[in-house]
This record gives sequence, structure tokens and C-alpha cells, in this order.
Amino acid sequence: MTSLALLGLAAVLGTGSSFSSAINGLIGREIGLIKATFLFLSLGTLFSAILVYLFEGRLALPELTNIFLNRPYLLTPGFINSIFIIIIIRATAIVGTTLTTACLFSGQMLISLWLDHVGFAGLRVIPITSVRIAAVVVLLGGVILLSLSRQANAGLGTSISASRSTAKLFRIQPKVYAVIAVLMVGGLLSGANSLNAALGKEAGVFTATLFFLGPGVFLLPLFYVVVSSRKEILVLKSWRSIYFIPGLINVISIAGSVFLIPIIGVQMMVSTVFTAKVFTGLCIDGFGWFGLPRSPITKLRVMAALLLSLGVVLSSFYA
Repeated sequence: MTSLALLGLAAVLGTGSSFSSAINGLIGREIGLIKATFLFLSLGTLFSAILVYLFEGRLALPELTNIFLNRPYLLTPGFINSIFIIIIIRATAIVGTTLTTACLFSGQMLISLWLDHVGFAGLRVIPITSVRIAAVVVLLGGVILLSLSRQANAGLGTSISASRSTAKLFRIQPKVYAVIAVLMVGGLLSGANSLNAALGKEAGVFTATLFFLGPGVFLLPLFYVVVSSRKEILVLKSWRSIYFIPGLINVISIAGSVFLIPIIGVQMMVSTVFTAKVFTGLCIDGFGWFGLPRSPITKLRVMAALLLSLGVVLSSFYA
């Protein structure tokens, strides 16, 4: 039986990650999406580097180089991470924390079926069964209920106007495009987390976290030059202490994931984090924290959360 302490740790990571996404949405509206993402990655990389120096400095550069030469695909997650973050921040500002979380982890669940079935990245093999397929159907049903609940409450609460760049990207049915994008990111993220866990087993938890965040610090400015029509450098005109929070939470979340996945498995990790994030997202959206669209906690939304949780239980405990 999986230790309750490990499951509790995964739940805490999920709760923290939900708050991190919401705060990132707030920061993105204050200083701009690209700057917020760059700040998020830069602070996370800095925190990770400090932790590597303090706890994993024993790993020599030749050994690390040898790992990447033998398994170069372990570098892949870091190079696509910044794109994931941009999409998630955009989606959170459009559809709210709860629906973003539900779509993200539903996508992860879909891919996790295959990842567990083949034992991807050296993780344990869990065959696809009819019960696990039914669990995915239940999860998607929960996502649909969440979407319907948002439409039913579209006239209530606080509305947030999208930025010009967001409006151009999501001109027709922005919520539909946001949901599809996050579902796809969720699937890719599940594979990325598995690869990152494999790197953590060989190089260390904080080293894997550093290489997951670091490449984005260099790639994001290039992306900014391509998509931005303004000749503006990535410099903050002001600073708030809240800007530290998402980067720090993200490091803890990634390091925790790298540590836990080899022990409890990718499906159990995704399931536990997912449950915690959904219920935390209900609170964030229900009270309209961090300036996000307010969605009152209705019976339909509670039913959706319970349905999602049922899917989690089916996929994790009765597989």
C-alpha cells in the first residue's frame, strides 16, 4: 500500500501548484505574459541552482555530460517547458483555474495510460484495463460538467478582458481553443514529467529540476523577439514580493514530482495531485482570488469535482 505520507505530500504539491498558476495569471496581467513567464523560469532556475549547489554538488560535469550523451532525450522536457507555461497562463486567464486544471490533468491521464502500459522511461508497467479506460471516460465527463458550469455562470462574478495578443490568438471561441490546448499540453507534460523523473534517478532531484527550468530562460527571450511587435527588453519597472512565490512553488512541485514518481508511479502521482488541484481550484475560482474570473461554487461544479475524483480513484486504486 502506498504510504499515506507520500500521498499527502503529492496532495500538498497539487494545492501549491494550483495557487502558483493563479498567481502567475495575476502577474501576467500586471507585467505581461512573456515577462511573467521569464520571471517564473528565471527565479525557479536560480532556486534550483542554489539547491543543486547545496545538496548535489558532488555530481561532476563529466558524469552529467555522459548522462546526456547516452540519453539525450532527457533534455527534451526543459526545452518545451516554457511553451507549456505560456499556454497554461493564457488558459488560466481565459477559463479559470478549475477548468484549466481539469483539462491539464485529463490530458495527462489519457497519456499516462499508455506511459504506464509500456513502462515509459523505465517506470513500472501498469497494463491498460477496462477499469482504467472507464476512469478516463469519467474524468472527461467531469471536464464537460466543469465547462457547462462555467457557461451557466457566465453572467456572474468578475469578467477579465483578455490582452490584445490573447484576443488575436483566440479570436473565435477562445474557451474552446484554450481547453483543447491545455488538454494537449497535459498529455505532453505527462511524458515530460516521466523523462524528468528518469533524469532525477540518475543525476539527482534538484539537478533534474534545474534542467527542466533552465533552458526556458534562454529560449524565452528568443520567442519574445519573434512574437513581440514592441522593441522592449525583458526588464521589470517595479517589483513586488509576490513575484517570488510562483517560481519557488514551481521548484518544490517539480522536485517533489521527480522524487515521488519513481516511488508511487506516474498514474498515482497525477491522480493525487489532480484531486488536490481541482478542489483548490474550486476555492480560487469560487472566491475570485488573484483577480481571476469568479465562478460560484454551485451544485454542478461540486458534482463535476466529485466525478473527477471518482475517475482518479478508479484509475489509481482499482487498476
